[in-house]
Amino acid sequence: MRANKHASVQAGEVLLCAPFGKDAEILATIVSSEGLQAVPCPSLKEIAAQVCDLTDSIFLTEEALASSSLKTLEKFLLHQEPWSDIPIILFSSAGATASVGLTRFLSQLGDNANVSILERPVRTPTILSVLRTAKRARSRQREVRDLLLQEKRSAANLRTARDELERRVQERTSELSDTNLELNREIKERKRAEAHLRSLTAKVLNIQDEERRRIARDLHDGVGQTLAGALMAAAQARSCGAQLPAACESELRQIEDLLQQGTREVRTVSHLLHPPLLDESGLMSAIRWYVEEFSKRSRIEVTLELDEETNRLTQEIKTAVFRIVQEALTNVYRHSKAQVARIEIKSDETCLLLKIKDNGKGIPASVLSVAPDGKTGVGVASMRERATLLGGVFGIQSDSEGTTVSVSIPIPRISRIASA
Repeated sequence: MRANKHASVQAGEVLLCAPFGKDAEILATIVSSEGLQAVPCPSLKEIAAQVCDLTDSIFLTEEALASSSLKTLEKFLLHQEPWSDIPIILFSSAGATASVGLTRFLSQLGDNANVSILERPVRTPTILSVLRTAKRARSRQREVRDLLLQEKRSAANLRTARDELERRVQERTSELSDTNLELNREIKERKRAEAHLRSLTAKVLNIQDEERRRIARDLHDGVGQTLAGALMAAAQARSCGAQLPAACESELRQIEDLLQQGTREVRTVSHLLHPPLLDESGLMSAIRWYVEEFSKRSRIEVTLELDEETNRLTQEIKTAVFRIVQEALTNVYRHSKAQVARIEIKSDETCLLLKIKDNGKGIPASVLSVAPDGKTGVGVASMRERATLLGGVFGIQSDSEGTTVSVSIPIPRISRIASA
């Protein structure tokens, strides 16, 4: 990507590729009205070359997908940084059947690109709304990037402190008294560094959970309400007293079906980000709902053995357990090729026990081992960190017959007293 040290004081960029007609000119005018800089690009290859830190989104017309440089753009999108997911706004031609170029583009990228499709004709307010949404999404991606860089620097500082400690211990072995004093000082520094890193990790997880909660609320209150309003308007138009032509009647029914489908999809995404049941009905209800939806999507049979809900669990424990279950089942779906999984949650007066077992192909020992250089998978590291932050113990065992994730989390004494 093209770097720019003055990015913080310059307007964001929107890359445009509209090779035919006046689309490029019209879109450039709309983009400029939002205080953004429109950068026309004659080809998709130029789009890939022009992406930089200032880029907020990419505007493409369907005609641009016929370019011979389509593979160049696809390759670029598939090899973005892990934090980056550049929003792509694609203007397609009206019609029930998508073009060959559009179908190939979406099939090739799959879930690896953030593509919004607007079918012509598109009203300017709609374009502005999508443009603003893309700008906000890109801004959040940059915030995640900055947090990841900060965490990486902290980890590097921790490793540096550790290496320095080991070097000094070796140098001063012969000076036993002085070595002991120096060792105690370095141990304190290392503990402070570890505490700082753990605090930063907790902050990142909290920000992530709060952002999920906020996005889920925005989807429900914003997009969900808009779709509901549109659905009511379509129903009212179809039920008005005037006799509608058969073609209009059929189109209105299709519109209602699409709006209902969109409403269901928005509700599902919103609940996956942060299920309201977790706050309203408790941990066990939220897990039952998630497992039911997961089984429908993945076709993996999941059995549950859950204790009845109690008031002894803090909100932090509920959120952590739900996210661990969510991450573990995601790993089962992505990697294990399992057909069956089982979840057990039990608790007594002092501790909550969670076990998730599948009958998949298992995890290689080289991947499963927790190396000091941090080569463990991100999902396993996230589950381990959530358990550790609550004073718990995380374990994972795997062989050719499947994988078992086990978590033990202590229940704080103040929670036990409150529920007594």
